[in-house]
Amino acid sequence: MSDDELRRTNESIVREYLDAINVWDFAKLRELLAEDAVFEMVFAPAGFDRRFEGRESILAFLKTMPALIDSENLHDIELDTLHSDPGRIVATYASEMVIKTTNLPYTNSYVTRWAVRHGKIEYLGQYYDPIPLVVALGGTVQPAPLEGQGAGEPRVTRP
Repeated sequence: MSDDELRRTNESIVREYLDAINVWDFAKLRELLAEDAVFEMVFAPAGFDRRFEGRESILAFLKTMPALIDSENLHDIELDTLHSDPGRIVATYASEMVIKTTNLPYTNSYVTRWAVRHGKIEYLGQYYDPIPLVVALGGTVQPAPLEGQGAGEPRVTRP
């Protein structure tokens, strides 16, 4: 298989994964994940596990999600492979959902790094802003005062 064909195949696998997340197709997710896959939510807020090792651990976590949200509604998906490795993919996408426990909206943007080998996802590392998630779960985030500023006041510099 040429590098271009491998790139298209690997991008298709990632797209299938994201589509399966949107409909909670756990059988499809199981099919796409390598047995020793790793899933990292690099900037997950306190109280969340940041790393799941192994397909069963990842699936166990994902299976808790339908109790929290109806669908992640992932959209505006863009995929690209690294020039140096057709099995390394970078994806950007957005989500739009409502948290069931709070009935609050949650939207975010994501950058995810993927490693796909032999037709299976071996690694996905997801980067997102944790603040909107904390707020959608009913929490608050208060900015710390900056030196010389009152609490919560934006720091403004003028030319």
